[in-house]
Amino acid sequence: MQKQKDTDCHIHNDSVISLRSASFCYSYLVIRSSETRAMEAEVEGVHEYPLIHSIHTHIIKYGSIDEQRRLVLVIPGNPGAVEFYDEFMKTLHFSSKWPVWGLSHAGHSIVPRRVGWKNPDQSVFTVTGQIEHKLSFINRFVPDDVKIVLIGHSIGAHVVLEMLDILPSERVLEGMLLFPTIEKMAQSPQGRWLTPLLRNMKWLFMLIAAFLWLLPYTMKCRMIDYVFDRRGRRFPGTIAPCIKQGAHSAIDPYCLSNTLHMANLEMQEVDEINEGLVRKHIDKTRYYYGATDHWCPKQHYYDMKERFPDHDKIELCSDGFRHAFIIDASRPMAAKVSEWLKLL
Repeated sequence: MQKQKDTDCHIHNDSVISLRSASFCYSYLVIRSSETRAMEAEVEGVHEYPLIHSIHTHIIKYGSIDEQRRLVLVIPGNPGAVEFYDEFMKTLHFSSKWPVWGLSHAGHSIVPRRVGWKNPDQSVFTVTGQIEHKLSFINRFVPDDVKIVLIGHSIGAHVVLEMLDILPSERVLEGMLLFPTIEKMAQSPQGRWLTPLLRNMKWLFMLIAAFLWLLPYTMKCRMIDYVFDRRGRRFPGTIAPCIKQGAHSAIDPYCLSNTLHMANLEMQEVDEINEGLVRKHIDKTRYYYGATDHWCPKQHYYDMKERFPDHDKIELCSDGFRHAFIIDASRPMAAKVSEWLKLL
C-alpha cells in the first residue's frame, strides 16, 4: 500500500506546522488552542483609576513600558468604557508582546467608591474635552522616550487623528483607525435615526437607566446575561465576559448621561472630513473599514481610496467583522493588529 503523503496543516495565529494525518492535525489544533487560551487566562490586566483632567478614569494595563519603551494605547468608541476592550487588549498583548494600555472616556466607566469622588469640569465630557483628556494621560503617565501606537475605534479614530496633530511626531509610530467615524456621522444609516433621538428623547434613555439603576444588582446581571446570551445564540461561544462588565457601566445613569451627551455632540461636530488633517498625517495612519458598517458606510472606504490612491494602509474588512467588533471578534481583530505591529 502506498504511504499516505504528509499533510500540511496551517494553524492560523497559534502555529503553522506540517503533520502526517488530518486527524492528528485536528487534535493538535484543539490542544494547542486550549493551551494558548489557558496561558492567556493567566495574564491579568492591572486596573487603575487615576485622576486625569479633573476626573477619575478607569485604566487597564497589560505589560510594562519600563523595559520596552514602546506602548500600544487603545482609545475606545462610544460608549467608551474600557472594560469592553479587555479581551481585545489581552489578546493583542499576548500575541504581539507589546505593552497594551487602554483608558475609558471621561465619565464613561463606573469608578469604585474607594477611589473617592471629585466633581469634574463639565467640559471634559465634550468631544474636545475627551481629546484633551487623552493627551493629559499621555503627558502624565507616558515618558517622552516611549514610542506610541495609537489605536482608535469608531469615534476613537477621530480622537486619534486630533491627537496626532498635537503630539510631537517623533513620539507616535502609527495611528491605527478601526471602523473610523471621521466624517458624516449624522448622515450615516445609524446616525439618521439616532440623531433625533439624542436631540429630543434623551430623557427616555435616562428614565430607562434610572429604572435599571433601582433594580438589585443580581437582577441587572441577569438582564445583561439574557441580552448577551441571546446574541450568543447567533455567535456561539464568542461573547467575552468583559462585554457584560462594560454593559454595567453603559447603563449606569451617570455614565449613560455622559455617553449620550458626547454622542449628541459627535453628530453635530463630525461632519465633513478634515481632509487637510488626514493628508497631513496620512503616512502615520492606517485605516480599517467595515464592509457592512452602518456608522461608517463602505462608500467612505471608496472615497478614502480615491483621495489617497497610493496609500497602501487603507483596507476594507473581508472577515465579516461588525462595527462593534469587540462583541464577538476581539480575538481575530487583535490577531490582525498584531500582524500590523510587526511591520513597524
